[in-house]
Amino acid sequence: MYTKYLIIYGFIAAVILSSCGGGGDDSPSEPEVFPPTASTLSLPANDEVCLTGSSINGTQATVTFTWQGATNVNSYNVVIKNLSTEQENTFTTTSETLDVTLTKGEPYSWYVVSTSNTTTETAKSDVWKFYLAGDGIVNYAPFMAEALSPEIGETVSASNNKVTLSWRGTDVDNDIKDYEVFVATTSPPATSIGTTTDAFLEHTVSPGTVYYWQVVTTDQENNSSNSQIFEFKVN
Repeated sequence: MYTKYLIIYGFIAAVILSSCGGGGDDSPSEPEVFPPTASTLSLPANDEVCLTGSSINGTQATVTFTWQGATNVNSYNVVIKNLSTEQENTFTTTSETLDVTLTKGEPYSWYVVSTSNTTTETAKSDVWKFYLAGDGIVNYAPFMAEALSPEIGETVSASNNKVTLSWRGTDVDNDIKDYEVFVATTSPPATSIGTTTDAFLEHTVSPGTVYYWQVVTTDQENNSSNSQIFEFKVN
């Protein structure tokens, strides 16, 4: 009789464990999602004159943009900006090449954003700049200077009441003559703090103050370009 009860109890326990999944988790695991990687840009080359565009007329040419394919990508958003007019356009493609009609003799920047259908995460390439060759143009204006330090919107600490402003200047003709720096507590800054052949300049500041600054780059042919207006705050 005792053995009979043990067999019955064992059978009931087995049924209960089976109905509960034996205490394990048989639910399917979520598939691992891999974010897209950033592309490496190829052409047009960075900080150079683009001579490979197919001329349409005296003012326009078709430029072919190419980049190396990234992984875990379904499509690419190619962002092209005219640096003179500030007009920015985005083009979507599934390939690693794109033809776009642009205005000749203008400076442009471009970058590629990798996107995936399985995640909202994206990856952005480096930002490159180029001049689209213009008919009869033999010398191009410098690119707009880019702020290095302080970074835009950064809060900094002064050293002996001074902050060093530094930037990056480029020119496809490699003939930058000098930089003039304007700083003020109002925007746009109208006070010149000096002209230099270096890509940095010290400025005396006051604590708790927001400053705006801008760099005008001039080349040997007296072509010039104004940077965007940068901003920083002093502790």
